[in-house]
Amino acid sequence: ILLVAAGPSFRDAIRRNKVSSASNALLADIAYARSEAINRGNVVSICPSSDQASCTSNGKAYESGWLIYTYQPGKGVATTAYSATSGAIKLRASDARDSVSIQALDSVILSFGSQGQVRRSDNKQPKFATCFRAANDTGTGTSTTAVPGAQLTVNASGSTTSQSLGVQTTCVPS
Repeated sequence: ILLVAAGPSFRDAIRRNKVSSASNALLADIAYARSEAINRGNVVSICPSSDQASCTSNGKAYESGWLIYTYQPGKGVATTAYSATSGAIKLRASDARDSVSIQALDSVILSFGSQGQVRRSDNKQPKFATCFRAANDTGTGTSTTAVPGAQLTVNASGSTTSQSLGVQTTCVPS
């Protein structure tokens, strides 16, 4: 009887841990990219990547992984996709996340300038939403009471805040 009662609760705890782990991994890599931009005095960017060797064409889906990269000093251009042939230097690659959806607000590559500030021409705040998604589901996942999603918001100075997504909302940053 105890196993029947505790099963769903334990399953939800595992799902919450997956969402939290994926969100924290992205948060840590955003902080790393910003720190590297300051230390190097050069543009450092993050883009989604499904093969950890190139940026994906759909720049909104990060659950397949992401790349953090820079260029030779003086050659870095913000929001430019990673290309090893153009002299880009890969700093870090993140692997795919199981059973989660990580969606960016838009497909603009997140770049940090030499002072750690976000480099975007449209002045929008980059945002990312992380939610649980069943392994066989291809959608964006949903934030629920049992397994709430998380949203990361990067402000213009480069600092990042985290908050829970609303209940029964799709996993899209707002």
